[in-house]
Amino acid sequence: MMTYKQRLCCWAIARLLPSGQWIIVARFRSPSDADGHFQFLRQTIPHVKFEVVFDLKGESNRLEALRDRASNSLSSAL
Repeated sequence: MMTYKQRLCCWAIARLLPSGQWIIVARFRSPSDADGHFQFLRQTIPHVKFEVVFDLKGESNRLEALRDRASNSLSSAL
């Protein structure tokens, strides 16, 4: 069960790992806050893949699309 505070922060930044897994690196209340931090991370660490996601339940189910999208873009680059 998520706490009230966790339910308020449903926007997240996910880092895609080389193994195809992901990890949430930060959570935010608004999409604009998440996007601002996302831009900072992209400029600071350009070689790492980050995505802004809406993670209402705080579980991996919401990020399956992120993993699929990353694998599709990787296979199309080859």
